[in-house]
Amino acid sequence: MPLREIQESVQQIAEAVASVLRVEVEIADHHLLRIAGTGQTQPGVLRTMAGEDHVYRSSLFAGQPVVITHPGEDDRCKPCMHYGNCAETGEICCPIQMDGKNVGVIGLLAFDPSQRERLFTDVDSILNFLQKIAELIASKLKEHLMYVEQQLTLEKLRVLMDELDKAMLIVDQSDQIVQANQRARQYLLLQTLATEGSARAKEWITAIRKVDSSGITPKKVMLAVGEEEKEFLFAIKPIQLEGTTREWVITIDDVREVVEIARQVGGFERQDAFSRIVGNSPAIAQAKEVARRVADSESTVLLYGESGTGKELFAKAVHQESQRRNLPFVSINCAAIPEHLLESELFGYEDGSFTGARRGGKIGLLEAASRGTIFLDEIGDMPLHVQGKLLRVLQEREIMRVGSTGRTIPLKARIIAATHHDLRSRVEQGAFRMDLFYRLYVIPIFLPSLKERREDILIIANDCLQRCSQRLGKNVIGFSQETQAILFHYDWPGNVRELANAIEYAVNMETSALIETKSLPLELREKRERVEVSGRTSTSDMNLPLNLKELERAAIQQALSQVEQTRGRKEDAAEWLGISRATLFRKIKEYGLS
Repeated sequence: MPLREIQESVQQIAEAVASVLRVEVEIADHHLLRIAGTGQTQPGVLRTMAGEDHVYRSSLFAGQPVVITHPGEDDRCKPCMHYGNCAETGEICCPIQMDGKNVGVIGLLAFDPSQRERLFTDVDSILNFLQKIAELIASKLKEHLMYVEQQLTLEKLRVLMDELDKAMLIVDQSDQIVQANQRARQYLLLQTLATEGSARAKEWITAIRKVDSSGITPKKVMLAVGEEEKEFLFAIKPIQLEGTTREWVITIDDVREVVEIARQVGGFERQDAFSRIVGNSPAIAQAKEVARRVADSESTVLLYGESGTGKELFAKAVHQESQRRNLPFVSINCAAIPEHLLESELFGYEDGSFTGARRGGKIGLLEAASRGTIFLDEIGDMPLHVQGKLLRVLQEREIMRVGSTGRTIPLKARIIAATHHDLRSRVEQGAFRMDLFYRLYVIPIFLPSLKERREDILIIANDCLQRCSQRLGKNVIGFSQETQAILFHYDWPGNVRELANAIEYAVNMETSALIETKSLPLELREKRERVEVSGRTSTSDMNLPLNLKELERAAIQQALSQVEQTRGRKEDAAEWLGISRATLFRKIKEYGLS
């Protein structure tokens, strides 16, 4: 009941009005509960007016003032329990309205001739005054509700801040900490600083601001916490109101925690992000070398190759090896987003730009990438009309939201595109813009299919096996010789993605320590069975002759990878292969292996 929430203020207003007009005042809410009263009505405060509320009810429902010059005789008083025997000598009431809704009613009452005379000497002036008082009460109520909403929002933000895994501080103009979430209090030992906290906090903020103005990326700062110096990563964002910065939000991360989390997640503990791309064949080695060389460049990269060859893995490696590694990596699959939504998803839109548009508009994915990296996957499937807009973005390095009247947003992100199509053929067919093709075709990197780098198949299969066995809690450590032959000679039309799925299937099916052919997916087993029925050896599938040198090179490479991962010796690899140490070193030199 909103008016009841400000009952004390409403009562004070009623008493002030009564002292000025020298009549009695009564105020009720929209349920006709008496919120305030003076004189004879005061004992009934916070009680219902049932049976004597008919005049107020008329004013509320009509939304208009009501003037009763002869209470107890007026037809509008007939339903009242005091009709014909009313103590009042006059009444004027007016609805209290807030945002177009009636939230209560205020009444001026006369109980003797002198009060009646004061009430009706100048009715128009009294009505005008009464409406102003009603507006004052509505304003008080609105102010109270806004305050309650503000307090609720602040409490939500406090709970949200405390639930964040990132430490967060809010700092005012004088570099004092206004608010700190639970993680920040833990990091900086704020709960133990008491009297010295203000001075120590000012030292921290000064140190952070000094680094922030240095232009260093990523931003690191050493802060004295307790008895030791700790290294933190931080970011500062201004809180602005009407174009003026009022406070700042500072987020910080303990560097040691970040490193530890990265190690637990896996992969990022290696300095070279490209080491996550498994394989040593000349074709993939060349692709990795080109990508590594251009990682820190601003130039646009175009990755092309069959589906499943690892284009997104390459894009992420380029991002991780660049100076943008701590900034967003935004992946956009141009084929997965419906055509009618792609434009607004990429570029964003302004408020009211189309039916169903979110109020206030929406930031696009290109804009969301900020200074990071944008990965445009399957760009060959992008509709022509969107290609034109993307071309303009790449040429002008500016984004214009859908529905914008001319406002542009700078594009500061680096572009990496990928496709499984032959874009030159798409250009000849009229399905891809030639000018956009040449905008993208700056640093082209071809990713070979698995059948073009067969020497990597068993290495990748072994890597997938280790990761999958660990994840599924299975003790599967290798492949039988026959399984290796089948994996090696299969064409893998789905490339690495299909190979990884096949290994996961086999690990789930296998009950022994080695993957046997019976545990392979049906497609691979059927290939083998068709070969056996045709009278050919099972290892000569895929229309390829049995190449013992390829098998030997792949087996040696797999053994070397195995001992490298287990930090073993090359002698262990020789023992695993069943050959002498001298033979192993001769073969390594012969095949150019490392």
